[in-house]
Amino acid sequence: MTRSDLREGLGESFEHVRELDFFGEVPSDWPLTVSWRPGRAGGIHPDVYGVELLVQPVRSADRAEIREALREIVLPELRDWITHAVTATEVWKAAAHWRVWRWTENRVFEPEETS
Repeated sequence: MTRSDLREGLGESFEHVRELDFFGEVPSDWPLTVSWRPGRAGGIHPDVYGVELLVQPVRSADRAEIREALREIVLPELRDWITHAVTATEVWKAAAHWRVWRWTENRVFEPEETS
């Protein structure tokens, strides 16, 4: 996934991404993670809040197939998750949340969202 892939796939929702990180050099089975980081007064970084995306490298042999699955399956789900996050209640926004998509056995699946 590239910044352009994300911008194209997320459309207007991309505007809500406060932080985008491309992480690591070692291929991972967890190509994409989204998290909601609540602002915390008095915390280490009280101004860092909102949607954060973490993109990790994948095995080159699987890259094209993973990219297609992310574009077709994951980005629409991610767009919905971002919309929910930015329109959620203050109670929801006050806690950290994340969702991660994993590539296994030639398919993408998503564990339950964690708070």
